[in-house]
Amino acid sequence: MHALIVAASGAPSHGPAVPVDDGCADTRSGTAAAVAAAWSQAAPRGSTEPLVVPAGDAAPPASPDGPGPSVAGVFVPTTALGLSSVGPPAPAPQVALLAERAAGADLVVVHVRVLDGAALHDGPVADAARAASPHAVPVVVLAGRSQVTRRELAAAGVAGVHEVGDPWQEGAVARAARTWAPEWGRL
Repeated sequence: MHALIVAASGAPSHGPAVPVDDGCADTRSGTAAAVAAAWSQAAPRGSTEPLVVPAGDAAPPASPDGPGPSVAGVFVPTTALGLSSVGPPAPAPQVALLAERAAGADLVVVHVRVLDGAALHDGPVADAARAASPHAVPVVVLAGRSQVTRRELAAAGVAGVHEVGDPWQEGAVARAARTWAPEWGRL
């Protein structure tokens, strides 16, 4: 069994995801590597791959006219450009890398401090769910604290959530690994 262990970088960023072994001094890359090590210890016959992705984007800036977000856009009739339709937007770089890595994984594990509604729709959990769904790879969240319902998890494409404490506890990660690793992976 191959588990892709994903952790968010410390600050919001629009850059691509990076493998942990790139020498990055980010504390979350240490978290991804440590969670992967704890997962491997509980399921030694499987393999893990830690990956650090950018944290979720910050809220949009407020409009100078009021408290709501500033919205600007341009309407362009596609037929005026000789197009019959507009194609889907290109995926964000971190989603593309996650999709590439998820294709070879049996399970995607995402570590977040707090799992709430916002984390399900923006950030590493949402990116992992979007990346893993075309490959039918389950996504599991290791959260310091979870504030979502099973219905919200299912709607977001997340197979399960395990509260591991903040800071995370190695025993809680080991229990989650034993839950998701097949019997042959734990022997």
